Amino acid sequence: MLISTFLGSLYDKVLVLGNKKYWFLGLGLVFLVVVVINGIAIVPQEPYQRLSENPFSTRTDIHFWNYFQETLLLPVIANFLKLTSPLTFNLLCMLIIIGGYSLFAFLVFHRWGASVSLIFSTLLITSPLTTVILTWLGMPDGLTLALLIPLLFTNSFPLIFSLTVFGAANHFIFIIAAIEIFILRWLIRDTIDIRHLLLALIGGLTGLAVVQIFHNSYQIEVVSRSSFVLLKSMEDWLALNVRHLPMSVFSLFNMNWFALIVCYMMFFKQDKRFYLAVLFILNLNYGITFFSLDTTRIFSMLSWGVFATVIFHSYRIALDHSSEHKKQFLQALILIGIISIFTPRYFSWAGDIHTTPFYDFLKRLIL
Repeated sequence: MLISTFLGSLYDKVLVLGNKKYWFLGLGLVFLVVVVINGIAIVPQEPYQRLSENPFSTRTDIHFWNYFQETLLLPVIANFLKLTSPLTFNLLCMLIIIGGYSLFAFLVFHRWGASVSLIFSTLLITSPLTTVILTWLGMPDGLTLALLIPLLFTNSFPLIFSLTVFGAANHFIFIIAAIEIFILRWLIRDTIDIRHLLLALIGGLTGLAVVQIFHNSYQIEVVSRSSFVLLKSMEDWLALNVRHLPMSVFSLFNMNWFALIVCYMMFFKQDKRFYLAVLFILNLNYGITFFSLDTTRIFSMLSWGVFATVIFHSYRIALDHSSEHKKQFLQALILIGIISIFTPRYFSWAGDIHTTPFYDFLKRLIL
């Protein structure tokens, strides 16, 4: 069978599934398969679950580096809902993850239809971000993603302000990710202007101020993440980052690197300014990630919104061309998404390569 015939058959099957009322169940199946292949594990020491039991005091009893207390929103929500036991807290985190993915699928469906939602959502579900979220369930990342997703679509001033306040109160990385999304949307004139950028910045700073006011009110002393970064020398950070090249770099997007390559090969000439800006931002994000032990995790949180914006803009360019152009682009994404489901999953942490919980399960089963 010719590759073009195979891709055409895949494309037709996705279109058929997109026309079914139960198309959303197809995404659910993809998520279930990824969960099984990846496995689920709880973040070591469960700092955020333990923090949710009492977020109103200095929690050096959890760890003397209590920079995790800079994350306020998730523990406070869990405390308010009285979902603070290991079981209920992690169920809450899982529901937030599923809710965030469902929201993304719905918003893409609302804009471009079910077939496109199936394709784009599969790229999210099979991304390294999912790998890390499922491997370290109990982190604030699922909530960060859920709050970030609407910023890919909305231009509502009240919503942007609210989301950036809450997002910054959940994790400071949210501010950088949100600003990057709005810069790229501004470049492509996606109903965004300088006012949205300024409002996102004001909202983010307000969120950080809320966290600081909360800490001052309860006399909570927090060791900042910047203090942790300064503990290591530049030589130490360099050694951590080059130890497992190029595997650590591939872990940043995994198979989604090929989706980016397709976008650049097909559409770079149509909007050079946008695609060059994306390269600059991704390099900036890697520079930020350079000073973190959570290489794959932090880069994924920073860059997934950028990746989604690239996919969205590339699809819009494809729509402005012939239907064959659009078909070829979607066929490539379908193939990448399917391969990505079954691609070995791993992530880079503390300079080493770590496999997901499924591989540990296989080792126990075989050995």
